[in-house]
Amino acid sequence: MAKPTRRPWPSNGTTEPYTPQIPWSSIVASMTCLEKLRLLCHSEAELKKAGYVMKPLDAAQIGSKARCIRCGKRPDQRVRRRTNATNAINKNKKGPTDLTSVNTNEANGAIGEEASSASTSVPGRKARCSYHTGRVRDKAFTCCGRHVSTEGCVEANQHTMPQPDDPVLHEYWRYHPTPPVSAQLDPDAGRNPVSPPPPPPPPRAPRRQGHKRGGRQQGQPPLVADPWTGSHAHHHHHHHHHQGQYPNPPRFHAIALDCEMGVAATGDSELIRLTAVDFFSGAVLIDNLVAPSVPMTHYNTQYSGVTARDMREAVAAGTAILGRDRAREALFRLVGPDTVVVAHGGNNDLYALRWIHPLIVDTFLLEGYTGVKPEGGRSLQNLCKIKLGIAVQVKGRRTHGAAGVQSQRQSQSPSPRQRRGHDSYEDAMATRELLVHWVNLIPDA
Repeated sequence: MAKPTRRPWPSNGTTEPYTPQIPWSSIVASMTCLEKLRLLCHSEAELKKAGYVMKPLDAAQIGSKARCIRCGKRPDQRVRRRTNATNAINKNKKGPTDLTSVNTNEANGAIGEEASSASTSVPGRKARCSYHTGRVRDKAFTCCGRHVSTEGCVEANQHTMPQPDDPVLHEYWRYHPTPPVSAQLDPDAGRNPVSPPPPPPPPRAPRRQGHKRGGRQQGQPPLVADPWTGSHAHHHHHHHHHQGQYPNPPRFHAIALDCEMGVAATGDSELIRLTAVDFFSGAVLIDNLVAPSVPMTHYNTQYSGVTARDMREAVAAGTAILGRDRAREALFRLVGPDTVVVAHGGNNDLYALRWIHPLIVDTFLLEGYTGVKPEGGRSLQNLCKIKLGIAVQVKGRRTHGAAGVQSQRQSQSPSPRQRRGHDSYEDAMATRELLVHWVNLIPDA
């Protein structure tokens, strides 16, 4: 790969880092630093062992993920007590967990899927399939009025499974490798510099209350181009393209990534927020809510910090990316197969994106190489505390609202709102900070 020439601050709608509470490191970008990042990338075997999907699923693997259309359970799994679904989406776990049920204490009014058929129960025998026919409204099912955490009000002796060749099932579990950069495009066009970065742009006007991290100033176009959000609002700059083609794509050498996930009506985790920052400059590339294309049970607010209200407002404002596929396509406009992707417990993030990528540095895995079990575990919060002396994921820390949300209600509020869970922007920057620590341990020569 040829050494890129020095370029100005990225012009694709990125913004300078914004975290007044935490002094993030300034990275001197160089080819030496990039080579260190590549040295820290994990092998395919290591990634597979950690739960990363490294090749598209075959028909048998996809079939094993099929769930009952009515109750959302997998027939080859035992019916077990309802567990907290948020445990499966916690970034500090080693891999995505298949959810068979959900705890809905944090349900936020998301709409559940209505079953299309009814069935009967067998007296004196516990039915295999127990489901609700109504929707979720105000944390209760409309069919029976029971709380969303209760078992179904309708029972059946058998599950109702989709057909093995169901195109919807296969598309839902289709994984996408990072596409190659087109030979017709300049491979260095739009790349971030691997040389001392330019000074940041002049200070902007104070951000309004409720302004999302990494977002736009009021009146500016969205971070992600309108084709990804599906919005027709504020599109000062149009990017005409066809699916699979990424015109003038800025391919960055390294990015730090973090996602937030909620729980779909089927019990699977579903992408609801996407954040990506340039590793070298810290510029925010994407920081948007992602409106799921499937019915949701809840947005896992306790951990994600995203409520159903946030999502509705982001969709109405045109700042939400509509669906996981568009979110992934937005990333593909920023990265190539040679981009180093940095994450903490990133198997969950790539699982939510249905993304296969060859060059990954997972700071959760890096800490396992030391052979020393850190007191308190390898969570992002704990590692930042004991290794870097910085506090992240602090409860009660005042934030400027969820990504992609800018409402009149928020802009008129006299003070920032209290944190409700993780902030994917802060987590992405904290992961970047952990990797800076590792990079500094490697000698330059």
